[in-house]
Amino acid sequence: MDMAMVRRLVPEDGEALRMLRLEALRLHPEAFGSSHAEESARPVETFAEWTTRGYIAGGFVDGRLDAMAGLSVPGSAKQMHKGMLWGVYVRESRRGGGLAEAVMDAVLGHAGTQVEQVHLSVAATNVRAFRFYRRLGFEPYGVEPRALKVNGGYVDELLMVKVLDRRTGRPSPGGPQSSHAI
Repeated sequence: MDMAMVRRLVPEDGEALRMLRLEALRLHPEAFGSSHAEESARPVETFAEWTTRGYIAGGFVDGRLDAMAGLSVPGSAKQMHKGMLWGVYVRESRRGGGLAEAVMDAVLGHAGTQVEQVHLSVAATNVRAFRFYRRLGFEPYGVEPRALKVNGGYVDELLMVKVLDRRTGRPSPGGPQSSHAI
């Protein structure tokens, strides 16, 4: 049986993070705002630095980084209540085995101590990811048409949010709520 572990990534994980991120960008260019060409030109030090600027959870199986998800929090006083989930990826061979859930539990557990809600965007064509996020309590609230342009074609992104109870890191009763000044 494979030995799995989830933990926060540290600068020493920079090379493994770079390799996993580049695999994700190469295999699924429609799922990420960055490109393989852009990020493959970055040195390993850039990826190591990412681990110090935000929270990135890594899922390891038998010592190999096979899954990742990051959380960034804006520095602006008016936006510090929300985090943005980014860079979610699980190697194909590890999908469906619980590693994605474990990594997301780590990220959302951390988020529950930092922010009131977590936002994400997911390619409208990625039905599997959309269903996964729904199972985790994320609710859709909009669509960004033509959010990405990949290989001459456009990708719409579904915008989703999960409102957290800061005391538990769990969804707040009643789900997402918003108020808009008119």
